[in-house]
Amino acid sequence: MPSTATPATGDDGSDTLRGVISLALFIHLFCVAVVLSSNFRRSRLQARLVSLFAPYTQLLHFDPDFTPYYFTLGRPSDDDTWLAIDLYADANQPVAAQPLVKTVRLHDGTSAWLGNRRRCLQLAQMLAASADPESENDDITSEIAKPVGVWLIRQSGDGRAVVRCVRRMSQPYELTTLNTGYPADRPTDAAYDATLYEADVWIDEDGEAQVQKRVSRAEAAPRQTAPPTAAGPGNRGP
Repeated sequence: MPSTATPATGDDGSDTLRGVISLALFIHLFCVAVVLSSNFRRSRLQARLVSLFAPYTQLLHFDPDFTPYYFTLGRPSDDDTWLAIDLYADANQPVAAQPLVKTVRLHDGTSAWLGNRRRCLQLAQMLAASADPESENDDITSEIAKPVGVWLIRQSGDGRAVVRCVRRMSQPYELTTLNTGYPADRPTDAAYDATLYEADVWIDEDGEAQVQKRVSRAEAAPRQTAPPTAAGPGNRGP
């Protein structure tokens, strides 16, 4: 009598292993897809999911944490921007009457792993956006420049700081369109750096922090002097 036993279709252990691997792969891809799709204008549900997956995705650096990947459009606001602070010893003298002690570039020497560098760059981007002539807001720029200058004054022991927001212009795609004075072989040359905002910061004799935005001579309003008035019945002299 012939045997009617059917051959084994597979090993139960290998099927279970494949199922576990498939499930783990699905969870991994789902977590990565959620954090990447939530990088811009995330909803409340996406925010909750991102916070739930954060121990896994941030540990493996899958979560960009609002790092915009669209900063590649070639706009001026996409260029590198940083804060540079010039320090002077005396708070009571103008900077033109005293030597420069040193210049500090805010994010130099900071670790890219601890987030300090990113915060410094974000401050520079915020100040640059508020200093733009089309959306200029002196309240925001002064509130950023003042604590930065005061912090460095207290750290260094100097009396006055000049906070500058500097942007490095990108080279055009066609280098032949570069204007004279912009070296084509040195994209980090100082000629590409433009100062967007500049302000004096100092601590007065009462211990209060003061900030004064610097403007060019063309931007400053000319002084107005009242014309002399003749003394008469209706106009009394001083």
